[in-house]
Amino acid sequence: MASEDTLKNLQEQIDDLKKQLTKQHNIVVKTAQQVLSMQVKDTKKQVDAIPNPGVIATGGIDTSEFATNEDLVQLVGELQGQLNLLEQKSVLRTINAHQSKDEDILLPLPNVDGVMPIKDVFPHSIAEFKALSGETILFLSKFYQLLPPTLEERAKMQAFIDGKIESPNAPTDYDAPAEDYPPETIDQMFSELADFLGISHIKRDD
Repeated sequence: MASEDTLKNLQEQIDDLKKQLTKQHNIVVKTAQQVLSMQVKDTKKQVDAIPNPGVIATGGIDTSEFATNEDLVQLVGELQGQLNLLEQKSVLRTINAHQSKDEDILLPLPNVDGVMPIKDVFPHSIAEFKALSGETILFLSKFYQLLPPTLEERAKMQAFIDGKIESPNAPTDYDAPAEDYPPETIDQMFSELADFLGISHIKRDD
């Protein structure tokens, strides 16, 4: 269990990061506003380009591609959601970057969909992270979408060679376990996972 000093230190780091991220937030919001402004201007130009209805019949005008207020509101919502997710990841990564002792807490990050990893699977400390099994490394790599498709294809080929599946090309529900990946590939997954979590300075236990 973390000491009060450790928790206080983490809170101070979070407060400092929030100040820095507020500046970044303002920049991104301003950029989003500029993008929306450009879209509105573009839509206005399209509307202005429509022939005078008094001269040409309006029945053939297709307005389906014009941006509506609802489209713009949805875009703003999506941008804000992505911004909040990026801010959250940035804060958590920076805090993790200061963790180096075995007993230090390791904070989980959400994946691209904003989903947090299973508590029973994600390591709670640096020591637990350094001792991750190949299966857990593989699971978290897939959860965070860090695993290149080519690696899974190679693993299926190895499974085919070992007689575990009939064909590496046929559709299958076979989920290649860590043992189907070379040890050096698992080590590479560990390094990429560590980098994603903000702890690239942490090395895996031998």
